[in-house]
Amino acid sequence: MKNKKLIIFTTIFFLIVNSIGSWEGKLGIFAFPLFIVLFICYVLLFILFVRQLFLLAKEKLADKQRLITSITLALVLTLTFFKPRGLINFDDLRGKNLLVADYEGAGSCNSTLKFKENNKFTNRDVCFGIDEITGTYYRKGDTLFFQNIAPMKMKSKYSEFAIIKTYQSPKGIYVGQLILYKNRKDTTGLRFDITLNKLTSN
Repeated sequence: MKNKKLIIFTTIFFLIVNSIGSWEGKLGIFAFPLFIVLFICYVLLFILFVRQLFLLAKEKLADKQRLITSITLALVLTLTFFKPRGLINFDDLRGKNLLVADYEGAGSCNSTLKFKENNKFTNRDVCFGIDEITGTYYRKGDTLFFQNIAPMKMKSKYSEFAIIKTYQSPKGIYVGQLILYKNRKDTTGLRFDITLNKLTSN
């Protein structure tokens, strides 16, 4: 009975780890507490795995259910160690990246903008939590215009457009800047460093 409960717990843990990439952007400030809980669960599963191995050795592999439980634990622990964000890359499922730009704010806060080949974009903010803004865009020359912003509460707050400034940085890390403007009256903008740009070649 205990082994069945352990297998169920292990399966739930595995499913959460492998699906979190599709909904972590909706967690906000609850993202980091969840990651801590998952880490604790991983350590707990590892301890239980070691215990199962000890009991298996003591029983000389006689308990088949314990053997199945141990194999399940070993598989989940190994896959999670090498693929902590899951086996599925949900970002790749959204489409091929044409332009990627990063912004690093105070306190190591980070924002990443990705423009896809299907005219969709994602803006992932990591700062005391994880927030994700999605939408569509269209391009006119070196300007990208944002549309269909989600969630709705960000529609009036998000930038209206962004301008691509291409150059090659001395160390070759960045290939330009993406400057986001709230509206046409905005003269300052928010500058993102471009790490990938295939838009200008299209």
